[in-house]
Amino acid sequence: MKASAFALICVLVILSGCSTTQEILLAKNNPTKMVQTIARSPGDSDAADMNKNVDDAFAAQGIEVKSVLPPETRKSPDVDAIYVYSDQWRWDLVMYLRALSINIFDAESGDLLITGKWHDSTLHGFRDAREVSHNLVADMIAKLRAATNKK
Repeated sequence: MKASAFALICVLVILSGCSTTQEILLAKNNPTKMVQTIARSPGDSDAADMNKNVDDAFAAQGIEVKSVLPPETRKSPDVDAIYVYSDQWRWDLVMYLRALSINIFDAESGDLLITGKWHDSTLHGFRDAREVSHNLVADMIAKLRAATNKK
């Protein structure tokens, strides 16, 4: 009996270590407008592959991605929103995505609209970075649109 209880606990610990976490926080309860255009403001960890993944994720949500803005830009008259992302990669036989964070700012006020964070578990998988970025952006935009439509 004790052995089977121990085995069950071990399985539960292992399975809980295999999960990823995702958190999306709406910074403004009442966003004033829908995001139809967006541009990236480069961060410290930008890389061509992830730039494309995140840009494509916004485009898949029907948001027009405009030219890259200078680093640390939070306001621009040319777009509705500005995004900055940060990604963490680790090595385990191959490089794998450990974490991804995306912040979307209102381009008129410079205020943070929404933040999304994805984090792989300690017992990580080798997740597809494109799929992770697409899912995170889709959930963020859905939450942002829902909040905008409440008005």
